[in-house]
Amino acid sequence: MPYQTRYAGDANGVNNFDATVNGALGTIVATGLTKSPTALKLTGMGNFVAGESATGGAVESILRSIAIDSTIVMYQVDTAQISVLLEACGSDAATIQARIVALGGNIGIAGNITASGATVSSAAGFKLA
Repeated sequence: MPYQTRYAGDANGVNNFDATVNGALGTIVATGLTKSPTALKLTGMGNFVAGESATGGAVESILRSIAIDSTIVMYQVDTAQISVLLEACGSDAATIQARIVALGGNIGIAGNITASGATVSSAAGFKLA
């Protein structure tokens, strides 16, 4: 099988086409996405249990609030936080936080999730482990 050896250039060619390519470390490279991805960390709402991922649970309510103007690619629910990767993000972290906080008090099925204390942050990068 033929193999091409590169003598010049860089790895930026595999970046999604609307990403800001400046060679900085920590930039999310998403070869399968068409928009620059954004990673969010949601904390301060209580301790999630498996039942909160059911229909009508807190996870669904929170994700619907984010999906109003953003495209969710994947998310991970842990006991103390939800990590969300967005392909197209229509708002900044502060606006998404305000939307989630507006959900109010007890939004969970099990009675232990309170959206009014939510904190949403976005850092450069997305760590899976």
